[in-house]
Amino acid sequence: MGAAGSIPATEEEAKAAGHDADIITVYKMCKGYKDGSAKDHCSEGCELAYPGAPPFPVEFMMGITTKFGVAFPDWESKVLGITKNEDGTYTCLEQQCIGAMKADMPAIEGTPFPAVAVADIPESAKVEVTFPVEVGTVTVVDGKVTKGVYLGEIKDGVEGATEPTPVMLELWKAGKGGFSGMYEFLGQPLPEAPAEEAAAAPAEEAAAAPAEEAAAAPAE
Repeated sequence: MGAAGSIPATEEEAKAAGHDADIITVYKMCKGYKDGSAKDHCSEGCELAYPGAPPFPVEFMMGITTKFGVAFPDWESKVLGITKNEDGTYTCLEQQCIGAMKADMPAIEGTPFPAVAVADIPESAKVEVTFPVEVGTVTVVDGKVTKGVYLGEIKDGVEGATEPTPVMLELWKAGKGGFSGMYEFLGQPLPEAPAEEAAAAPAEEAAAAPAEEAAAAPAE
């Protein structure tokens, strides 16, 4: 399925257009990071893995992304392509246009991700931020996403993409994409091995921090 608005808005439209019905599930999941609705399209036990962090249960990951959604209220997720692979998985081309930071972000329990205050970020970070187009692999079973893996691979020249922020492109190319690059950009570089440290957090901590927790975050 192609980019720039060619993805049908409903499962019925996807079927009518001859697309695999699961594609719309993948699309909705990829659009639901800011508000946490991605979890509605995922199975129980689904894990999502993004650069700079280990695989986390989807509920815990949405607890992280919704906090980013409060701090970056203009965040838009672009889904620029979904292709079914021979093994039944889907390759997704996504771009996060997160905008400017406008509210403080709390520390995230169970991870090395620190609190970040708008007043403390460097002047260079007080800009509209756009990530490069990322390449991910999503698995769907029985109409629900069971796994999403993004390893830091990026793709240039994608139709419908927005020009990425130069420093973000540099960070991704240096292997510091995702969470590690974002926190470095905000003046709060993470420990050298954030994924390993986060993976050592007790599983019960991840389970205790669902996306609902983000609703309590101040939206000033």
